[in-house]
Parts: sequence; structure tokens; C-alpha cells
Amino acid sequence: MVSDVGLAAAVDRVIEGALGVVAGERMLIVHDAAHDQIAELCAAASRVLHAEPVMFRLEDFGSRPHAHLPHEIVSALGDAQASLLAVDFHKGELAMRTEMIDRAAAAQLRHGHMVGVQRASIIAGFSVHPKRIAEKARALLVRFGPTSRITVKSKSGTDLIATLSPKCKWMDFGALVLRGKRVNLPGGEIVTSPEDVSGVYVAEGTLGDADGIWRKRLRDTPVTLRIASSRIQSVECARDPMLARMITERLGTVGNLDRVGLLGFGVNLGLSEPLGDVFSDQKVPGVHLSLGETFPAATGASWTSKSWVALTATNSPGQDVDIDSSAVMRSGRYLL
Repeated sequence: MVSDVGLAAAVDRVIEGALGVVAGERMLIVHDAAHDQIAELCAAASRVLHAEPVMFRLEDFGSRPHAHLPHEIVSALGDAQASLLAVDFHKGELAMRTEMIDRAAAAQLRHGHMVGVQRASIIAGFSVHPKRIAEKARALLVRFGPTSRITVKSKSGTDLIATLSPKCKWMDFGALVLRGKRVNLPGGEIVTSPEDVSGVYVAEGTLGDADGIWRKRLRDTPVTLRIASSRIQSVECARDPMLARMITERLGTVGNLDRVGLLGFGVNLGLSEPLGDVFSDQKVPGVHLSLGETFPAATGASWTSKSWVALTATNSPGQDVDIDSSAVMRSGRYLL
């Protein structure tokens, strides 16, 4: 563990840079067996700052999946100032993960959410200091008006127009976790629920949903969504028609899962390409889509879904993005 200098340095930025842990605080770390090393490094980084790490391993409370947070973890949340959930996706644990987010927010904790995130994403995602990522997010946010029109094009075939809703707010996951808030770490994303999305979106990055990763790499099997009035009209995958059918069937299983719920801009400059976990890959510079869930309490959206499906683009060759006819990205590079 100690010999993994790259991971240890990245974890230091998770604890001190993103979560802002300081001396005298209690740092709650909930993890699974797959993240033992990361959890131990987080605990070590907390001790260096003279904070007190409190660790819980999900497998110690019985076999997974866990539908709810164990009582011991619920109690510990009330005594902490910051918390971190570092686990793999497990089908049937969405409610448990959501419960931890809600309880952490109610306790006014600074909560880091790391679901399905692996070593490579942590190292790359924290290769740039969280403050720089937060600055990039703010520089982009000031470009938007209440009803801004966003156009997205790429050489791979994306040709999309999105219109913002004056009733919906942006969620800023710029990498610095504030009191009472949570960020999917590594951070570097701003997200809103748009008024309308229409056109063609080609996902070449990662495909995932609330239960886990469907495809860690879409570069060889890119998925094309044809969208009208925010509804998915068709799903195409010339190199893997079965994948397209699976996605289409999945979108029909839950109400509003066939509707674009979130439009996101990745702003983490350390992530130059998708690495295979959807929460991190949504931070790759560019525009990414999520179907279904809108997080109405945060965005102000008038509708939502009980599940979500996320699709990400790549940074190579990258996208061209305009906001109200003003260029903000060319070939995957921000012009901010």
C-alpha cells in the first residue's frame, strides 16, 4: 500500500483538497472489500492532518447487496464532519447509496461519493488540484443565461441542440465539497436538467446505469441516440445491434427513463479520456448525457425517474461546443 505513491498522493488531494478535512474533525469512511486499499490510504491521510478516521466495511455487516445503511453507520454519520463512500456498483444498492447521500446532507457533512471508481480514475482525476477544477467550472457557469442554446457537434456524428430551462438550476460538482453537499469524486462537472434536447448524440466513452457499468469502453461500439423533444426516438449501434436492443429494452422498464434528464459539462482537466467508470468519465471535458433521474430537489425540474442511464463522449477527436453562438470548446479543448 505504501509503495503506491501515485495513489497515495491522489488520495491526499481527496481528503485535504476536495473534502477539506482539518485537525480535530472526524472523517467517516464507508467502503467495500474492493476498496480496502483506498480506504486505508484515506484513513492514513486523515491521521496526517490530525483528524480521526472512522471506518466501516460493508461486507462486515453481511452479504451484499445492502438495501439500507447499517445502524452503526447511520449513528456514526451524526458524529462526523466529512464522509466518503468508496464502493463498487452492486445491483440493489441504489437505495442504500441514496440514503447515505441524504443522511450526510441532513447532518451537514461534506460528502464524497466514489462509486465504481478505480485507481486509474483517482490518480488522473486528482492530477489537477481541485481548486483549478472548481475555477474552470465557475468560468463556464458564467457563460450561461436562463434560456441559453447549446450546440454540440463532433466528427463522430454528434449534432445536438439543447435549450436550458429558466426554472432549473445548475448543480456545480467542481471538485470542492461544501458543507451539506456531496460530489461524485473525482469532481469536475456541472449539471442541469434542460428544457429541450434534440438531434443526434454519439456516445463513445462509457455506458452505465444505477446498477453498474454496461460497457467500460464504447470506442469500438459507439452508441448513437436520436432524440426529439428530449425523448429517445431510437438507439443505434452498427457494430453491436444486440447492445442497441438491450439499451432500448432497458429504457422501457422505468417511466421517463427514455427522456434526457441531465445535461452535463465535464471540466476535470486531468481526465483526458474515458477510463471505464461512468461517474469519473462524466468529468472528461465535453458534454455528456444522462437519461431519467433529474434530481428535482437540486435542479428544480418538474419531473424525474426512479432510475438513470448515463452515456459519455470522448475527448479525442473531441467536441465543438457553442453557447448562444459563442464558441466555448473546439476539438475537445475549452476556450475559457
